Amino acid sequence: MMHEYEKTQQFNLITKILHSTRYRNLERLIKRLCNHNQNIRVVDVGCGPAKSYEVIKRLGVGFHYVGIEIREDFCEIANVRYGQFENFEIICDSIENAFHAFDDADVIIGLESFEHIPEPLVVRTVEAIGRSNFKELYITVPNEVGPAIFIKNVGSFLMGYRRYKEYSWAETFAASVYNLDKVERHGTGHKGFDWRWLAQTIRQNCKITQVTTSPLQGIPRCISPSIGFICVNDKD
Repeated sequence: MMHEYEKTQQFNLITKILHSTRYRNLERLIKRLCNHNQNIRVVDVGCGPAKSYEVIKRLGVGFHYVGIEIREDFCEIANVRYGQFENFEIICDSIENAFHAFDDADVIIGLESFEHIPEPLVVRTVEAIGRSNFKELYITVPNEVGPAIFIKNVGSFLMGYRRYKEYSWAETFAASVYNLDKVERHGTGHKGFDWRWLAQTIRQNCKITQVTTSPLQGIPRCISPSIGFICVNDKD
């Protein structure tokens, strides 16, 4: 059965396309690192119902997947769907209690999850990733500042998609002109989140090799609905 979270992502053709972009990028990343004679370890931060496991499994590559998710309902769904597979593992806990999972990871991903983690814990998480021996890191987050948020919220209103309701219209306008002092302080939702501070936090702990945009690469970041970071470990 499809969770309400998944139904929201499948709301219409536009939302399907926008939410599929990160998985296309993930496929390309995994293919680059993997072949049929090699196993890689993937750690998924804030994995939700573990759709990334399904995406990677379809590629037919050798991998072991560790999902980390604090919500029990998502963990239950993921276990029902994939728990029978030997290469699937899920940790139902806060990320701060699962930093050990990074130690042997080849690929660490966090797809639309870091905006839902309290910001002080995001910093500690990125630092923990930076201390590990990972090969590649891929994080995506929604773009909640600049023209992108105005386009998203007005578009959501016109489509009858509930996303815009998190904001007042005054907050939508303020965020669209980068005036976050007029927007409620960010907690663990979308409102008030600024991807630029996350980029700097990542930059201090590993090397960003590509900033991705949606739904196509090359779209100006100021209007891209989401922003992604593909990174490598640059420790000596």
